[in-house]
Amino acid sequence: MKVAVLEYLSGGGLIDNAISPSLHQEGMAMLSALSNDLILSGHQVQTCLDRASLTQRNSLHRDVQVHELGPASVDWLKAWDAIARNCDRTVVIAPELDNQLEQIVERLRETGTNVVASTQVFLRATSDKLITAQLLLKASVAHPSTCTLSQFVEESTNTTRPMPMTVKRRDGAGCADMKNFSNASDLKKWFAKQDITGDEWIVQPWLAGRSASMAIIADDHWHVLGAVEQIIELAPSSFDSEISNVSYRGGAGPLVGVTNDPLERLANNVRQALPPDARGWIGIDFLVPIDPLGSKEFVVIEVNPRLTTSYLGYRQWYGHQLAHALVDTAGTSSLTAQKSSILQMGERRKW
Repeated sequence: MKVAVLEYLSGGGLIDNAISPSLHQEGMAMLSALSNDLILSGHQVQTCLDRASLTQRNSLHRDVQVHELGPASVDWLKAWDAIARNCDRTVVIAPELDNQLEQIVERLRETGTNVVASTQVFLRATSDKLITAQLLLKASVAHPSTCTLSQFVEESTNTTRPMPMTVKRRDGAGCADMKNFSNASDLKKWFAKQDITGDEWIVQPWLAGRSASMAIIADDHWHVLGAVEQIIELAPSSFDSEISNVSYRGGAGPLVGVTNDPLERLANNVRQALPPDARGWIGIDFLVPIDPLGSKEFVVIEVNPRLTTSYLGYRQWYGHQLAHALVDTAGTSSLTAQKSSILQMGERRKW
């Protein structure tokens, strides 16, 4: 099968913008891992690199066909269209920020491309974290209380409330621009100094628990691959001592003390709460409660309708056939025998 693997950060999405080396490295790592695994699974792979990314061409398998983008301001989406139309399947690696993922998938599908991604309705419901929260609440799936930043400022009268709060973008990807505050008063003081639109940000309480994530390959069924710990770091802001910046520092797994049955139940509950027709790689970020006297129920934080860096961890257990299962979900049956041993595995791995 011919598969196009198109990655936003290295393939032209930010061709006219400066990009941090760490972020660029993350994009190239996902592109290389998936492309190389598809080659090892017997597929033909095509991808696209801008000129800045060509220096890392050697991280790709020699059999990956690389299309080079021209100078800055080139129409990279037009180049993606041409590559995708020449392939049987297309995998897009892109963030939800500014509706990029949704718009790219829609653009490619308009030309008849078979994109391994969910429907526009599912992408919209999960890319907008406020909509996700509303759907989870309606379905009685445990989730932090969520409102827009504007609504929080207008309706909150108890500004001395000690509960820590977090603020993040409605269309946030990972922990991008995410901040933590010790109380509502500090949050309001920060917002008063910002030149941002409150309706484009959401507020949630910062809940205690172990940060975790599960990975799913979705077709007519949600195939749960397992769950891992998320390494989340709070670092004091250099500009304001009352603010902590929230950062994602990788993962480690399998998740200790969590078996397959509760993961399957959580996945099914989330699936029932969201629009149908999810497809491809789905991630569910959740909290494992740590209070022995409190609720044992997992708390869903958000749903990511896209390939994330968690792929780098799961491929360590499943091998290159994980990529084959992603583009040809009939291949998920070959992963089933491995899952039980992976969930019980004593050796934890990081990425």
